[in-house]
Amino acid sequence: ELGWEQARAAGKALRNAVLPKGARVHFIVSPYVRTVETFHGIVSAWCDPSEFYGGDRKKRQKAWYQRLHEMGLSWHEDPRIREQDFGNFQDPILIKKSKRERHKFGSFYYRFPHGESASDVFDRVSTFLDSLWRSFGSQQSRYYIMVTHGVAIRVLMARYFRYSVDQFHVLSNPRNCEMVLLEHDGFGKLRFAGRCELLEEEQQQQQQDEEASFLDSNKKKKKKTVVMGYRFHKRLRGIPPQHYPRRKPARLSYDEEFTTEETTAAAVAAANNGDHHQQQQPHYTEGLGSGGSTGYSNSLYF
Repeated sequence: ELGWEQARAAGKALRNAVLPKGARVHFIVSPYVRTVETFHGIVSAWCDPSEFYGGDRKKRQKAWYQRLHEMGLSWHEDPRIREQDFGNFQDPILIKKSKRERHKFGSFYYRFPHGESASDVFDRVSTFLDSLWRSFGSQQSRYYIMVTHGVAIRVLMARYFRYSVDQFHVLSNPRNCEMVLLEHDGFGKLRFAGRCELLEEEQQQQQQDEEASFLDSNKKKKKKTVVMGYRFHKRLRGIPPQHYPRRKPARLSYDEEFTTEETTAAAVAAANNGDHHQQQQPHYTEGLGSGGSTGYSNSLYF
């Protein structure tokens, strides 16, 4: 239930605060079930599928999709923006062991058994970006929204803005239905415009305890997470500096030696050796602010 509320809140924010009124929007969706359902939750802000009831489900879905098309929305699935593959059959014990190894080895190059590394995702995302850029030329009046996954978003940012591997390592995965905004700069390139993070609040909910109600009608409290809206940030989400991966610096000569402190300092220096929007801690401001489109075509939202 919470996931559907998050997706619908994302759709409302996009429609009412980010996109211009009446914009033609094209969604590119990862084919996984959870991302297709997120897409359905987002577009329900344009037209709620509950408006179509009765009869065959396929007919209702077709009627809903047709209404969305009439409202200027289009979409297609692309497996190149699917989540990083962690293996065909994910054994929980093996996955925990692999994640510990990944932390030591480095998340960009570590390949899960029968799965992928972030470097592998980088390769397929590169071909996707080539295709996306060609579509910009033929559909210059559209806004693009990608419904994808955490690692895929980080890799897309790293690929397009040419982040180093060290810079990739200090980026944190976006949270559920968090949006990363890119906009056209008017000169043929995209620029980072900010990110929008869901605001949520835990509220106490009274729930009747069955056994207690039978004996003395006592009630116990249960917390429920409620979606409150979005907050705009000028920076990408990053991990705290104390969690930066250790990095051995490249030597200037064969006899150069490094201490542990110098290795850690090198990781921090490498991570900070980039554009300001990549590495600094999030700057909080109220509302969506400048995160919306500036009016240029081909803006891109994750």
